[in-house]
Amino acid sequence: MTTTLDPQKIENTLRQRLESRMAAVRDLVATRQAVAEAKEALKRAEDEDVRRWNAALTAGWTEDELRTAGLPEPEKKARVRKRTPRRTPPPATAVPAPSDNAEQPGHGSVEAQ
Repeated sequence: MTTTLDPQKIENTLRQRLESRMAAVRDLVATRQAVAEAKEALKRAEDEDVRRWNAALTAGWTEDELRTAGLPEPEKKARVRKRTPRRTPPPATAVPAPSDNAEQPGHGSVEAQ
């Protein structure tokens, strides 16, 4: 009993399997792109929410008034960077500079002879 292999049939079968696998990957890529776009849209919306919250505060509303009206603080408040104090080197020990009036030994002073 001899089995004949049909190379074209085998290739078509494998191609169909490969195509279904590739279709799954294409769908995954499309979904991942949609997720990335949604995250970016959420970030922009949260940033705008913070800007509008701050605009309401600048317009004279207090945080308590806004909360009482049903508007809680934004979940992502703008992060304010706190400045770190400058690190200054410790003051050097001051060495008095010679003044022009000070007498220096051997220079203009009259010593008892």
